[in-house]
Amino acid sequence: MQSMRPPDRPVDQASPAHADNAVSAGVAVPPNRAPGSRSLLWAIVLGHAVKHVFASGFFILLPEIKASLALSNTGLGAFSTVRSIAGGVSNVPSGFFAERYTKHFSPMLAGVLVFIGVFQFALARSVNIVDATIYASLTSMLFTAYHPPALGVLSRVYYDRRGLAISLHGTGASIGETLGPLLAGALLIVMSWRTVLEVGFIPLAVTALVLWLLTRRFRMESGSSTVADYVRGFAGLAASPQMLLVLATAGAFAAAQSAIFTFLPVYVREDLGKSTFTVGVYVTLAQAVGIGAQPLMGYLLDKIGRWTVIVPALFGLAGALFTLYATGEGLLFLIGLGVAGAFLFSTTALLVAAACDVGGDNVQATTVSIIYGGISVFTALGPLVSGFVADAYGVRSVFLYAGAMAALAAGLGLVAGYVRRRYGRSQAPIFAG
Repeated sequence: MQSMRPPDRPVDQASPAHADNAVSAGVAVPPNRAPGSRSLLWAIVLGHAVKHVFASGFFILLPEIKASLALSNTGLGAFSTVRSIAGGVSNVPSGFFAERYTKHFSPMLAGVLVFIGVFQFALARSVNIVDATIYASLTSMLFTAYHPPALGVLSRVYYDRRGLAISLHGTGASIGETLGPLLAGALLIVMSWRTVLEVGFIPLAVTALVLWLLTRRFRMESGSSTVADYVRGFAGLAASPQMLLVLATAGAFAAAQSAIFTFLPVYVREDLGKSTFTVGVYVTLAQAVGIGAQPLMGYLLDKIGRWTVIVPALFGLAGALFTLYATGEGLLFLIGLGVAGAFLFSTTALLVAAACDVGGDNVQATTVSIIYGGISVFTALGPLVSGFVADAYGVRSVFLYAGAMAALAAGLGLVAGYVRRRYGRSQAPIFAG
């Protein structure tokens, strides 16, 4: 007789005998949570944090890479653009593999971390821009490829605490984004950028081993969809009216986020005339606030509703960015930066949770690949548009542009929230299996 257990739940989840497993932050685990779910959560968060240490630290290496390979500003810009595009493109195949081979998520995630180390090692040995671009692009693709299997599994296991689980995953990113620049800057004092990338293989390999050991016994079911099923489902889900609204909201937010990530350091360094160390302090201030904000907002997301939290967060971000433009520097500027950081590093996770609600429960990895793919497009275009704004009106005007994009995202979020309340979950296609 065919099992009546839903295909989107972990294999072990039907057992009621493990009620003592608990999600952190005081949230009780329902009696049917699979054994090992708490270790699963923290192992994935650990891997995400370490991944972001290397993703954020890479930007600190760029000036050294530029000098070593004798790149012009245009050459460095092209290098970064190709790298960003590669990361965005990888969302599509990684979503399929994460959905089709869910039961292999543990070696999949561990393998991503190992191969990040391998390609960074190869990048360290590059002697020309072509080799460097190839290996940096492969590394960027792997940075992105972590998300669909990780968030897909968390979203399915913690289906009743999806907002909190995804936000804790995002908190790992904030921790990594905070530590990465500081560690990279400190290591560059005593070694070359090439050596930094080479020795980075060691912590990545160790983290991969720990992640695999903690998650290898956690069983999940894989889907049975073919590539054709995936393509049809991907296209249909991406064309869902509710998904399009989530993507539009995420795109406007990503435009604001990427503009700030790119030009905040430039503004502090060039317009305010601060030292490189002070630039790091400003960026760390914004990132550190996000560490505490993400789990709190994720908890509220599950308690009072997705868009009830997302829309005020986006309006808060817009107000903070307008404050940065209005003040320019001083105490109010720092306060505005802290408030902006609380939303810059947490809203992505909130939008991912909203997108996962639109998709069916057994297409969570696909939904993650769609939302991150959409964000990647605007992340790649955002710095280009804000660069034109900076050249035409000054770097400070980027804060005004980013604030306008955040306000647009908030307006789109209002519409998305209304549609969600009015019509419920969109009738998105569900893959076979």
